[in-house]
Amino acid sequence: MKIEVKIEPNYIEPTVVIHTPKMTLEVMAWVEMFESADVKPSSMMAKKDDKIFIIEPEQIEIIRTEGGKIKLYNREAQEYTGTKPLHEIQGWLGSAFVRVSKSTIVNINRIDHISQSFNTSMHIKMKNGICDYISRKYWADFKKLFGL
Repeated sequence: MKIEVKIEPNYIEPTVVIHTPKMTLEVMAWVEMFESADVKPSSMMAKKDDKIFIIEPEQIEIIRTEGGKIKLYNREAQEYTGTKPLHEIQGWLGSAFVRVSKSTIVNINRIDHISQSFNTSMHIKMKNGICDYISRKYWADFKKLFGL
């Protein structure tokens, strides 16, 4: 078998292409291996000022949908635009991140405080100063996570 790796900046994620004259058991095994691989990258790409940055999960404080786009905020409250849908990002992030509403995921290690808002919803403030709300739908799971 011949293996060739091409680095192309216009690709968002790795793509595997197998060129073969016919389908064999070996080719089928390779396809199955790649399809079943549950390898998660340790970082992801996000855009800011027409540049692409590599973002590590521990740098992220809050991720939310704003105006149809995915916005990531780091510890300094700098805004980046994500390249993946929110549900894919959540699967990649791991247990330190929790969904607090349909449109928001937070890093539980970077929560400054939680307080009750005037309309019985819960207000969450991150250590970088960004605020959001924990929706009623996600409040029970959030409380359970912290043993409240």
